[in-house]
Amino acid sequence: MNTMKAAVLKGPKDIRIEQIPLPEMKPGYMEIAVSACGVCGSDIHMWKAGKGWASESGPFVMGHEFCGVVTNPGESDFKAGERVTFWANLYCGTCDMCRAGLEHLCREVDGKNYMGFVCNGAYAERFANRASNAYRLPDSVSDIAAGLIDPLMVAYHAVQKSGVKLLDKVLVVGTGIIGQMIGELAKMRGASYVAISKVNDVKTRKARELGFFDDYFDGNDPHVAEAMREATAGGFDVAFEAVGLGETLDECVSAVKPGGKVVMIGNSIDPKIPFSMNRAVLQEVQLLGSVSCTRVEFEETIRLIASGAFDPVKYVTDILPLDGLQRALERQINPNDPLLKTVIKM
Repeated sequence: MNTMKAAVLKGPKDIRIEQIPLPEMKPGYMEIAVSACGVCGSDIHMWKAGKGWASESGPFVMGHEFCGVVTNPGESDFKAGERVTFWANLYCGTCDMCRAGLEHLCREVDGKNYMGFVCNGAYAERFANRASNAYRLPDSVSDIAAGLIDPLMVAYHAVQKSGVKLLDKVLVVGTGIIGQMIGELAKMRGASYVAISKVNDVKTRKARELGFFDDYFDGNDPHVAEAMREATAGGFDVAFEAVGLGETLDECVSAVKPGGKVVMIGNSIDPKIPFSMNRAVLQEVQLLGSVSCTRVEFEETIRLIASGAFDPVKYVTDILPLDGLQRALERQINPNDPLLKTVIKM
């Protein structure tokens, strides 16, 4: 076997299944046969652009939420046949951030130095990369569940960073899988009231089915901030912005009580967005950025699933073969499609 089947990004919104060379085994690398790979919102951005962040030429393959079976352990202590997942963050391990245990803020990562972003990912039959980024999967973590470790780690880090505590009132703005997972985690932390702001009822079908949210607010309502303050008797303790727009950040700032926290998870296409700065200043609203997670939190996310405390599989709305990736991406951007999370199963 000198070639493998892969979903190659050929251009804007154009994925094609092709035979490409097997990944190269570099020093420190290990190879796996890919079992499953989750479809992420970050993939949507690259798919729309028709390219990743890779500087190397050749076929580009996305996919960073994955697991598989070791086929070539290289010089690592893994063994052929073991099930593993990879943390996609290509941190350097030597900068001040990495030495402080903040690998997600590594000076060399800068929000884009990830597997499946700057190098080929796992929408393919085989994947090879740094063995130091691989983690053994307990038997209690299924392949499909492993395909959701990445969004859960993002939600987990955001909730940890927020300090949500017993009886807090929590708002989530954004109906994607990370926002919905944040709602469940906030409930697990003891929040007494968890609400979500949405602009499309179709995208909340899974949330309503699972029942972790106590209330649903219409983000299109020009008086939504007043409605939120009335429902919470003065404002939310914590609001999570999981969209990445000026309007949604503004909604969060307006929704929290004086001294409340706004945790920003959404990535904006425009690097600069307007929001109500005066309200944030005069009401001492705390604005916190949140990205990815630490290496320790990645390990904790695996344990959270393995223990049975959090079952991410319930958020999956579709499981497709590799040749279904193009259709999955098309459905992901359709506002009238209730699809929440797709996992590609090899």
